Amino acid sequence: MAVHTALFDLDDTLFDHRHARRAALQATRSERSELSRYSLEQLDRSYERLLRDTHLRVMNRQLAQDKGRFLRMSAFLSEFGIDATGREVRRLIELRQEVYRRNRRAVPGAAAVLRRLRASGAVIGVVTNNLRSEQEEKLGVTGLETLVDHLVCSEQAGTLKPDPMIFHIALTATGGRPATAVMVGDRWEDDVIGAARAGIRPIWFHRDSLRKPPRPPAGELRSFRPVARAANVVLGRGRRSE
Repeated sequence: MAVHTALFDLDDTLFDHRHARRAALQATRSERSELSRYSLEQLDRSYERLLRDTHLRVMNRQLAQDKGRFLRMSAFLSEFGIDATGREVRRLIELRQEVYRRNRRAVPGAAAVLRRLRASGAVIGVVTNNLRSEQEEKLGVTGLETLVDHLVCSEQAGTLKPDPMIFHIALTATGGRPATAVMVGDRWEDDVIGAARAGIRPIWFHRDSLRKPPRPPAGELRSFRPVARAANVVLGRGRRSE
């Protein structure tokens, strides 16, 4: 059955959040010499874990966004034995945001895959657990804005992935239905399990050598290149795991 609706996660699926995040961490490490003894990978694992926690609390409206950033940076520094003043924490937050913004880019091959899918007649939607203003800016900066027909953010949807409701909201926006939709995302629980619960064919997108869990059944992509092959996986043509 032909794909009518192709849904995508944004961060670390279409938008290269990892690239921008690591550039920002490198700048933070250069600013605070105490961090130089740790590898970028160590720092990244710590920061990403803290980001997931505070981001979820912001999305659930338990924390204001600015407060979440302050708590996250404070906890990050504390984990590596750095006792920073409030002023120092805020300065590092400003540095991180500046470097992050300068390094925003699309995941390699993402734009070309979207163009190919649109040429096949698919409607493109983005389903993301984030604030709409931030995600609109990412799409605009990366040039993906013109390739996305509908943006569905948890902020407006009132619910977060993996709740099937946010996927159904996206399908309503795109005029699609589960049987002719596909969801591509990097988070197994949020994107793969959530889509499967909504009756949508899931594809796990990841750029690491991770083993795919056996359930639920899902396609797999580790890159959007070669573009033709990646588009065929999304469209359900030929090989479903690359």
